[in-house]
Amino acid sequence: MNRLTLSAGRSNAEALKELATIVHHLGFEYCSYVLQIPTLVSEPSVTWASTYPAAWLEHYFANKYLEIDPVIQRTSSPELSPVVWTDDLFESQPAFWEEAKSHGIRHGWAFTTHGKRMTTGMLSLARSHEVVTSSELAETEMKLVWLSHIIHGLISTAEIQRLMPISDCELTARESEVLRWSAAGKTADEIGRILGISERTVTFHISSSLTKLDVTNKTQAVAKAMLLGML
Repeated sequence: MNRLTLSAGRSNAEALKELATIVHHLGFEYCSYVLQIPTLVSEPSVTWASTYPAAWLEHYFANKYLEIDPVIQRTSSPELSPVVWTDDLFESQPAFWEEAKSHGIRHGWAFTTHGKRMTTGMLSLARSHEVVTSSELAETEMKLVWLSHIIHGLISTAEIQRLMPISDCELTARESEVLRWSAAGKTADEIGRILGISERTVTFHISSSLTKLDVTNKTQAVAKAMLLGML
């Protein structure tokens, strides 16, 4: 963990390079990590780092395979267990799968992680030879899952600080409470009745929150407060 922490302080690429060294001892030639961070716009911020073969990466991004990669698509799945690559996993993208194998990306393992600020990440490990077996995973999978959580924490922390600097504002307990009820779909009148305050007072707290969070409406206020961990 100390090695990963020191490398993460330099860059995401350095962190993944250090991770690649570690997972190499666990039987994998390549590793990649993709992190998605929700933002106030429609598309999430995506961070990617990989030690896969340069020719495959060039081909992958030139053809926008990030949008169709069945492994990456699992980051939006509620499935929490690790996945071992099989032909069934790539059934929807057979041409993609054949191209990956032609570049030596034949056998692999992946695990999705979830963290602070609603971040979602996926660590993918691959190799050109030898099927990933159950007996192998019985010895190594707990280590791989632990590494997935560690790399998620390190990279997501750096990216969150870059994309969403810690706000110097603080919401009052009442402002946070009002926004939480707003997030639940309650109107100002309903919130007032729930909290035992007037609708006008609820509107005052919402307006104060908009100013503090530097947003223009209640929906943006709720979204930003959630992303900043204020709710």
